[in-house]
Amino acid sequence: MDAVLTAVIDIDATPEEVWNVLTDFATYGEWSNFSAAEGTAQVGSRLTMRMPGMTFRPTVTVATPGQELRWAGTLGTKRLFHGQHSFVLSPNHDGTTHLTNCEEFSGALTTLTRRLLRTPKHDGYAAFNTGLKQRVEGLTDSTR
Repeated sequence: MDAVLTAVIDIDATPEEVWNVLTDFATYGEWSNFSAAEGTAQVGSRLTMRMPGMTFRPTVTVATPGQELRWAGTLGTKRLFHGQHSFVLSPNHDGTTHLTNCEEFSGALTTLTRRLLRTPKHDGYAAFNTGLKQRVEGLTDSTR
C-alpha cells in the first residue's frame, strides 16, 4: 500500500532564509519537537534521522539551495519499506515562501508507519512546518 503525507505552510521569509534553517540539521533540536537530524544537505550524503518511534539513515537525492531538499531511504528492502521525503520551497509574489513538506511511503510497513507519524491528535509534518516557520520568522525578525 502506498501513502502520501503532505503539509504546507507559508513562511514570512525568502526561500534562501528558509533553506538556511531547513538544512541546519544541528539545530533541529532547538525548534523541532518532531524530528532530529545529523548530516549535510549534499547529494549522496547519508543523514541520520530520528523521529517518534524510529531512527533511519536516508540518502540525500536532491539539494538545490532555496528550492528543494529530498532524501530517500529503505527499511530492510524496498518491498518492506521505502520512503522519499521532499521539501519544496516556492517564492510567493509577496516575498514569502510556500513550503510543501511531503513524504511518500511504499512497502508492507506503510500502514504502520502512517499511524506513527499522523494521528487525529498529532500531525508531525504540520508540527514540523510550524516549528520551522517560527524559527525562520524569529531569526528574520531579529535581522530586519
